[in-house]
Amino acid sequence: MKYLVQISRFIVGIIFILSGFVKAVDPIGFGYKLEEYFAPDVFNIGFLHDLALPQATFFSIFEIVLGVFLILGIFRKFTSWSLLILIVFFTFLTFYSAYFNKVTDCGCFGDAMKLTPWQSFWKDIFLLVLIIILFIGQKHIKPLIDNAKVNYGIAAVTLLICGWISFMGIQKLPIIDFRAYAVGKNITEGMKSAQELGLEPPKYEVLYTLKNKTSGETVQITDTEYTNDEKWYAEGTPWEFQSDLTENKMISAGYEPPIHDFILDCDGEDMTETYLNEEKVVFFITPFSEKVTSEEISQLNKLYEELSKENIKVAALTNGDLENVKFPYCFVDQITLKTIIRNNPGIIVLKKGTVVAKFHDNPIPNSGEILKSFN
Repeated sequence: MKYLVQISRFIVGIIFILSGFVKAVDPIGFGYKLEEYFAPDVFNIGFLHDLALPQATFFSIFEIVLGVFLILGIFRKFTSWSLLILIVFFTFLTFYSAYFNKVTDCGCFGDAMKLTPWQSFWKDIFLLVLIIILFIGQKHIKPLIDNAKVNYGIAAVTLLICGWISFMGIQKLPIIDFRAYAVGKNITEGMKSAQELGLEPPKYEVLYTLKNKTSGETVQITDTEYTNDEKWYAEGTPWEFQSDLTENKMISAGYEPPIHDFILDCDGEDMTETYLNEEKVVFFITPFSEKVTSEEISQLNKLYEELSKENIKVAALTNGDLENVKFPYCFVDQITLKTIIRNNPGIIVLKKGTVVAKFHDNPIPNSGEILKSFN
C-alpha cells in the first residue's frame, strides 16, 4: 500500500499542477467554459454567470496548490479531503457532459489539450481511483523535505507565482497562448480541411428517434437503417419521427481544423479571403461591442487614421454594431472573437494571414508599437 500511495501521490500531483497551470494562464478562457455550465440549457444557474471569472481564477490556482501540497506531503488531511471532493464534483460534471452531450469540452486542460466528454469522464474516473487510494493511505504521505519552513516557503512562492500568472492573463494577455490564433499561427492553414491536407476526417452517423403512435414504443436507429426500411416512413406507418431528438454521433475520430468559424461578414459580403491575403492587416477585436467605451473608440479611430497613412489595411471584427467609428468593421461569430483574443477591445496584427502580434487594451498600443511588429 505504501508504494501504491507514493505512485498515486506523484501522478495525481503532477496532473493537478498541469491541469491548473494551463487554466491559470488563461482564467478568462476557463471562465467562458464555466459560463457554458451555468447556461439555461445545462444547469440553469444564471446567478453564477457574473462570478465565472473569480471562480475560474480560484479553481485554477487551487488545483495547482493542491498538487504542490500533495507532492510536498504537507497539510495531508486538508489536501486529501479537498482532492476527493473536487474529483467527485468533476466526475459528476464530466459524466453529465458526456451522457447528455451538453458541454462538449470540459476545459480540463484549457486550450492546451482537447478531450472529448467521454475521455474527460474516464480521465476523472482514473483520478478518482488514485485519490481514493491516497485518501485511504494518508498515513503513508510523508513530507518530501524534512524542513517544514522550506515546504511552507515553496507553497507560498507557488501561490504568489500562480497569482501573478492569473493576473497577467486577466489584465494583459496569457503568458502562453495555446489557441489556434497564437502569434506565429497562420489562420489560412488553420482553416484547411482534412481533405485539403490529405488526412482522414472524423466520421459521423445520424441517429433518428421514432415513436410508435399505437404502442408508445420508441426506437433509435441510424439514418441508413431508416432509409433502408420502408416500415419507418411508408404511408400509414405507426412510426412517428421525433425530429427534436435527432443526434449526430462520431463513430471514428479524425482531423478537424482548429479554425472553422473565421468568417468575416463585411456589409453582407464574405471578405475572409481578401483580408487573409493582404500583406499587412490590423484587426480591432471587440467580442462585446456594447462594452466598448467612447474613449476606446476615439483611440481606435486615431490608430486607424495613423495606420491607414502607412498603407496598412485596418478593420474591426465585432459581434455587433459600433457607433462613431471611422474604420470599417465586419461581423464575426462572438465565440470566434472570444477565442481570438481575451481582451475587449484587443488587437491582432497579420502578415499574409499569419498572426505576428497581439495587443491588449491595458493600455491600447500606439501606432508605433503596432508598426514595429511588421519588422
